[in-house]
Amino acid sequence: MWCAFCGGGDKWIKTCRARDGTRLRLCDPCYEVLAQWFVIVPGDWVAVARCGSCWRYSNPREFRDTSPGGRKSAFSGTCSACAEEVSCGS
Repeated sequence: MWCAFCGGGDKWIKTCRARDGTRLRLCDPCYEVLAQWFVIVPGDWVAVARCGSCWRYSNPREFRDTSPGGRKSAFSGTCSACAEEVSCGS
């Protein structure tokens, strides 16, 4: 999935609605600049991941590693907080 303005982005790109009702995808840098003209709306895919250690659901970008196929078809991996605990404890 690619940004409508710069062509960048990742698989967790924002889906936005313009004032005229048009839906398009914006990467984070473009959204920061253009936020006054767009509203984030639900996209075609849910972007959520579940931590295998603390079971917390969060944005996949906050995870150190993610892979598809977790509980309820969510991405799964290790959240940043749990990854810090592991690296500090070893």
